[in-house]
Amino acid sequence: MNRVIPRDSRDPWSLFLPVLLAVAAGILVADIVRHLAGAAFADDDVPAAAIATVPQDPADGTADGDAAADDAARVTVGTSSGGDVVLLPGPVAAMRDGAERACINDTIALRRPNGWEQGLEHSAPLRCRASSP
Repeated sequence: MNRVIPRDSRDPWSLFLPVLLAVAAGILVADIVRHLAGAAFADDDVPAAAIATVPQDPADGTADGDAAADDAARVTVGTSSGGDVVLLPGPVAAMRDGAERACINDTIALRRPNGWEQGLEHSAPLRCRASSP
């Protein structure tokens, strides 16, 4: 018996490679368009981070404990490292040193007995910058 081989037989790669190249080119074009649109319509103003402070008692220079107990979202942020962003230790260094505050995911976190609680002001996280991992 003679084996019949059609003349129009094609390799499996003859369809896969053109589709692969078309998808790669489409992704490249989409990235270029997104970059150009982002550059054209970018907002040049960087929003300032909101920071809450606890009032200081002028007699002894410590923070008022009642105000902090009434509102868990209010924290003493201390001096800023430039602008409105506070420089705090990261979670690893804060756990090691026993610090009351840490910077976790660029937001201020307060130490609680069972872990960390995010510092909030008007339901918005307070921004910070970690000085260590």
